[in-house]
Amino acid sequence: MKSALLALGLLAALTAPAIAGACDTDLPALKDQLAKTEIQPDIKAQIQDMVAQAEKFCAAGNEQEAADVIADATSMLSSQ
Repeated sequence: MKSALLALGLLAALTAPAIAGACDTDLPALKDQLAKTEIQPDIKAQIQDMVAQAEKFCAAGNEQEAADVIADATSMLSSQ
């Protein structure tokens, strides 16, 4: 029984950082990268809209949706 509880605790500890990653680390990194990168105004506006959408997903607790939008925006920004 103790080993089962230990395994569950370990699993919870390992999955928590993965879940928190998109909103807690990836979104701030995207914002920082966007601020430092000079890109065309129309593309910058699109990425800013995606950042706003990701922020709404994060606030609503929709981590996977936020991660998807952040990944798309990061890809767009990286290709510039």
